[in-house]
Amino acid sequence: MSSVTQVLRVALVNDFELILRGLEAMLGPLRDRVLVVELDVGSNPEYRVDIALFDTYGHARGGVDRVRSLVMDPQIGAVVAYTWSLAPERLDAVIAAGARGVLSKSTPAAELLDALEAIDRGEIVVSPVTRRPRGCSWPGHDFGLTERESEVAAFLAAGISNQEIADALFISVHTVKTHLKGIFQKTGAVSRTQAVARIAEDVEFRRIQRFGEVTEELPVR
Repeated sequence: MSSVTQVLRVALVNDFELILRGLEAMLGPLRDRVLVVELDVGSNPEYRVDIALFDTYGHARGGVDRVRSLVMDPQIGAVVAYTWSLAPERLDAVIAAGARGVLSKSTPAAELLDALEAIDRGEIVVSPVTRRPRGCSWPGHDFGLTERESEVAAFLAAGISNQEIADALFISVHTVKTHLKGIFQKTGAVSRTQAVARIAEDVEFRRIQRFGEVTEELPVR
């Protein structure tokens, strides 16, 4: 079998362009082993792919519903959740929804690809969650928001209540309020309305409706 036929075809799935572009850039140096076929939001991949790598950022309940939708798509060989951390109940729910892997964002690119290739061979891989790598970014990073504050801010901008945010992230309302306090301080807001307005002005927090692109000619596999 030639090296061309062994290239893993991957679709990157999330609602935020910053997240997708970061993933694409991380995998770029490994293009001899992996081809990013599409960057997808809203809908599922247009082309057949071996792996749908779904970044759970900004998705309620660890993105269980989105995972289930991707798993049901015959165009997708396997679905992998990509996350900083998942509480045990969220991890169990994602696996029960059909994800063949849950991979930590702390995983170096080469190790991430090793795991994706193992999943493509039929293995189930769940990586331990460890430290965040230097240079990582997420919406609101420039404000000084932590990654968890960023997720809370994304839900805040969507206009949902503190209780709904807590339910979405499997945290307490008290913890949500603590994160909101940090968001207000770091964005210079003095009210919920003002914080939403500041977040809405940041292009990194804007959910994109759809873009899917073939970055190279698809290899035959």
